[in-house]
Amino acid sequence: MEVRERKAQTPLKEKLSDHYRKRDFTPKKKDVSKLGIAFFWGMTISLFLESVFYLIPHIYSGWNMVIFILLAIFTLFLTTINWMGMFFGSTGFVDKELSKKHFPQATETPRGWKYCPTCQVDAPPRSFHCTHCNACILKRDHHCFFSDSCIGFYNQRFFILYIVYMVWGNIWALYLQITYLNDVYPLNSFYDFFSFFPLVAIVQFLLGNFSILNAILMIQIPLCCLCLCAAVFFLLFELMLILKGVTSYESHRTGPIYDQGIGNNIRSVFGPIKTIPLQILFPLFRVDQQSDGSQWEITKTKGH
Repeated sequence: MEVRERKAQTPLKEKLSDHYRKRDFTPKKKDVSKLGIAFFWGMTISLFLESVFYLIPHIYSGWNMVIFILLAIFTLFLTTINWMGMFFGSTGFVDKELSKKHFPQATETPRGWKYCPTCQVDAPPRSFHCTHCNACILKRDHHCFFSDSCIGFYNQRFFILYIVYMVWGNIWALYLQITYLNDVYPLNSFYDFFSFFPLVAIVQFLLGNFSILNAILMIQIPLCCLCLCAAVFFLLFELMLILKGVTSYESHRTGPIYDQGIGNNIRSVFGPIKTIPLQILFPLFRVDQQSDGSQWEITKTKGH
C-alpha cells in the first residue's frame, strides 16, 4: 500500500509573522475620520448621560432639575440634527448634469469652469476635488473629520450651527462638572487642585479615594476644555471667512475673490438673514439659498 507523504505544515508562529509582515499599517484617511466620529459621539453621549442622570440631579432639585434635564435633551437633539445635516445633507457633489443645465449647447469646458480628470466632469468656480470623498464639491470649504463629510455650499450652515452648539455644550458641561466636583471635593488647598489632574485622578481611583464616575469627570474636564478652545477658534475663523466671502480652502491660495458684500456673503450660506435665529433654534427650518452654488461673480483677484 502506497503511503502518501504529508505536506510540511507551516508553524503557526510563521503564519502569524508572515500575516503581519504583509499587512499595511499606514494610517488611512478613512481611519482618521472614523476616529473623529467615534470621539465626537463618545464625548457627546457620555456628557449627556452623566449630566442627565448624575450631575443635574445632584446640583438641582424640583422644577429646576426638570428644566435643566429638558435643556440637556434639547441641546443633544439640536447638536444631533446639525451633525446629521453635515453627514446626510447634500454637500453639492458636482455631476455632468450641472454643466448641461447652465450650458446646454457647450461642447467644451465652459469659460471659468475647470475639467476634473478624476471625476470626469466640468466643475464650476469655487468647486474643488476632495480626495476623501472622491468627488468635486460645490464651494468646497474643507473636509470635516468629525462627520466624515465635505463642508460645501449646501451644508456649511449646518457646520456653523454645529460649532455653535459645541461651544454652548462644552461651556455648560464644564460648569456642571466643576460645580459638582467642587461640591464633592472642595478646593481648600493647592493639593486639592492638583488632585483634579487626570493622571492623579486615576491614581486616586486606584487607591480607592475617588469613585470611577468622579475619576471619569476629572478626565473629561481637560477634554472639554480642549474641545471648547477648538470650537471657539473654528467658529470665529469660519465667521470671519464668511464675512469676507471666502472659504477656508480659498483663504490660503491665490486666485479670484468672490466677495459680494457682507450681507450677500451671509445670505449665500444661511439664506435670508432674518431666518438665522430660527435656524439656530430649529435647524430643520427650510432655507432657500440664492443660487445652486455654480454661478459666482469675481470681484477681485488675490495675488502672490
